[in-house]
Amino acid sequence: MVIHIVRFRSALSDERIRELFHVRAPEYLAIPGLLQKYYLRFRSGEYGGIYVWDSAVSMERFMGGELARSICHVYRVEESVRDVADVVLVLRGEQGALR
Repeated sequence: MVIHIVRFRSALSDERIRELFHVRAPEYLAIPGLLQKYYLRFRSGEYGGIYVWDSAVSMERFMGGELARSICHVYRVEESVRDVADVVLVLRGEQGALR
């Protein structure tokens, strides 16, 4: 499992960002290998997302696609930070136990 974290500042209003989150969410449901996505608003005023992938291959496939390439333009990103991490341990799996 791979976690991809994105954090960004936008020129758009909070209302518009939240609207775009809802409008674009269905597109992410069809992405192979995307197990979960969390849409974020940081207390600093930044926005972002946490993507949970089944593998690095799925993440890289998404990153090379049109939906990923459209993010900066759609959200009018002024600056962003991205990070990727491999999951080492899951505290609560499907059965609530360590995995």
